[in-house]
Amino acid sequence: DNRVLILGLGNTILTDDGVGIYAARRAREILQSTASTAETAGIDVTEAELAGFSLLDLLDGYPHAVIVDALHSTGRKPGEIVPIALANFTSATHLSAGHEIDLPTAVELARQMGQEVPREITIIGVQIADDRTLSEECTPEVKAAIEPAALLALEKARLMRDEDGAWMARILAQVT
Repeated sequence: DNRVLILGLGNTILTDDGVGIYAARRAREILQSTASTAETAGIDVTEAELAGFSLLDLLDGYPHAVIVDALHSTGRKPGEIVPIALANFTSATHLSAGHEIDLPTAVELARQMGQEVPREITIIGVQIADDRTLSEECTPEVKAAIEPAALLALEKARLMRDEDGAWMARILAQVT
């Protein structure tokens, strides 16, 4: 199975926090306008206003996932796109409530409990400027990053799907 989930996260009424959802919507539009089923096969796109454990149901059964989300990091310019492997995140050292659990911790706990979660997760972070103002519009710099973030998510999803498929084909060729 070499399916990939592109998952856009955020809150579309908090200005730039909706960038992940907007990028996922754009990725879906691009996939739907693509005539070649070879380009779209095995790639699913969804969006959610969830975090932590709540994401596990969406990720369940996918061997690969690309998550697009808002990034709030010092030293970066609004609209800057930062691809990050989930393995490069550090898990929380304390948990005060289940809704505060971070993604790496949730994924690790799910694996320990035997749930099928993606073995490879890449996060496409988009540096934001404002996630406090009530607005359904992103700031101009972040709005300009939606299309590139969608294209990057699609390219990473295709690479994940194709590399996994090529790997399996090589193994199957050796066995048969």
